[in-house]
Amino acid sequence: MKHFNLKILAAVLLSVVMFTGCGLGKMIKKYPTVKYTVTPQVLETHGGKISVTINGTIPAKYFNKKASVKVTPVLKNLQGTEVAKLKSITLKGEKAKGDGQIIKFKEGGSFSYTDIITYDPGMNTSELFVGPLATKGKKVDVALGSTKLADGVIYTSTRIEREEETQIAEHGYELETIITKKANLYFAYNKSNLDLSLALNKDKANIAIKDSLLAFLCRNWKVKSIEINAWASPEGELTLNQKLSEERGKTGNGWFDDLVKKLLKDKKLINGTKPEEPASKDKKAAKVAKAEVPQLPISVISKGEDFDGFMKALNASNIPQKQTIENVIKSQEKKLEREKAIKDMTVIYAEVETMLSVLRRAEFVVNCYEPKKSKEEIIMLSTTAPEKLDNKELLYSATLTENVSTKYQIYKSATTIYPQDWKGYNNAAACALLLGKTDEAATYLSKANTLSPNNGQVLYNLGVLAFWNKNDEEAAKYFSDAKAKNIDVSFNEGVMKIRKGDYAGALNAFGGKKCKYNVALAQLLSGNTAGAKQTLDCTKPQTAAVYYLIAVNAARSAQTSVLYEFVKKAIELDSKYKKEASEDREFLKYQKDAAFKDAIK
Repeated sequence: MKHFNLKILAAVLLSVVMFTGCGLGKMIKKYPTVKYTVTPQVLETHGGKISVTINGTIPAKYFNKKASVKVTPVLKNLQGTEVAKLKSITLKGEKAKGDGQIIKFKEGGSFSYTDIITYDPGMNTSELFVGPLATKGKKVDVALGSTKLADGVIYTSTRIEREEETQIAEHGYELETIITKKANLYFAYNKSNLDLSLALNKDKANIAIKDSLLAFLCRNWKVKSIEINAWASPEGELTLNQKLSEERGKTGNGWFDDLVKKLLKDKKLINGTKPEEPASKDKKAAKVAKAEVPQLPISVISKGEDFDGFMKALNASNIPQKQTIENVIKSQEKKLEREKAIKDMTVIYAEVETMLSVLRRAEFVVNCYEPKKSKEEIIMLSTTAPEKLDNKELLYSATLTENVSTKYQIYKSATTIYPQDWKGYNNAAACALLLGKTDEAATYLSKANTLSPNNGQVLYNLGVLAFWNKNDEEAAKYFSDAKAKNIDVSFNEGVMKIRKGDYAGALNAFGGKKCKYNVALAQLLSGNTAGAKQTLDCTKPQTAAVYYLIAVNAARSAQTSVLYEFVKKAIELDSKYKKEASEDREFLKYQKDAAFKDAIK
């Protein structure tokens, strides 16, 4: 063993003599006098890149005039394995050949160096070293020494959470749907009496419409309102037309009242204006029974002359001179003159009289509430018998629960029962995204996009999926296309800007969004630790990721008690943070503290 050690010692002495002889030995010996400053002191990734600036100071009488030195910073993991090599810079003495920055022997000198490398998670626990290699004459790549420059890598900028808002298509279900039916009762010129023998009243089409109105009323749906709008044609005198419309309203009301009585008598109608007398002769019981039968909400409105209706009919007619007729009528300054002009036109154009005849009417408008399933019934059927719900009811039912898994089940049912509607597929995909089922989301979105190409909501969700799959260019295109369809993509654009390292741009895109994890992340990364703390404090839910970011924020603010408290809370909710915290360069200066070790144990 002694003989072996003597051999090694002899070899070392020989190499020192050789290097000293060629001038490099002195550089090796004095290498510790070369000083480096590094920015940042702990490497950090932003926008998927790591930027480092190294400034070197070389003392006087150090650099051999005929030597050249290649400086190559290297990133190594804690096991000493190289994980990245940065670009090289060559320094050379005054008499050295080749390219490089000259460092004078007598004065010494300095150099500045900046490089940007692509981040990889394998760099999270690493150290930056530099080991300059010298060349002089035939001596090549002689190691001058090795210096640790920095620790790496802080990767907090990659801690983006999936909190993008997915797009859910509107269900289209109406809590209250009003169905309207209309019919007309017509009157002779200047008359208000009931004349069912009038040609317009005997018209088969008009009779069918009135029968349809009555059949609609006999459905016995809840009545919202019944309006009887009475009109006169505009060729008569204004005061007379107003009185005429009032009288026609009364006639129409009487006619309708008689029909309602008949329907009540035939037991086709449950609700009526005058309920049948109760069988009991007891007056008190009769009063109670009478009160229990609701009244039909009928209102009679006298509209006067229908000038607008006439002008609309004139413009829709095929009369060649209709523009001339309109000009003549509108040129009359007084209503009396206008009425006379219309009357005169009936003599010249038979079509005008036809237009006027249909304006002499009582219009019946019945508005009823369409019957609906109760909310409780819809909720029950949505998961037990979804096929008993129509498409709108089924899509609506998903909004009645906060449970994303239940929503997902309902929307999946919609895709099966109503396979031609894009909404079920889109909404199922949105829930799948929230549940982290990206493969299923992709399948549903593909179908939704086929059924409804270039749909803004589908494009938006496709953008979220692409972003989560780290296809940023594809995501940006989807978001741009969705934005063109008037979909608000600002929050998602903000999250994308975080990944690009544009934190000011992210905060601008977020606008007034508050209490969001990614908003706090952008604030923290832009140096606003106070703002980040305020945002994180109100972020709901308080997840392990939120707690961990609070700890990181506290570390940057030197609030050790908060750091220890919340890193412990994060680990309690998700054990993966134990290993992360033990290695995270955000906590580098705390990792040897007993309190920190206790918090992450």
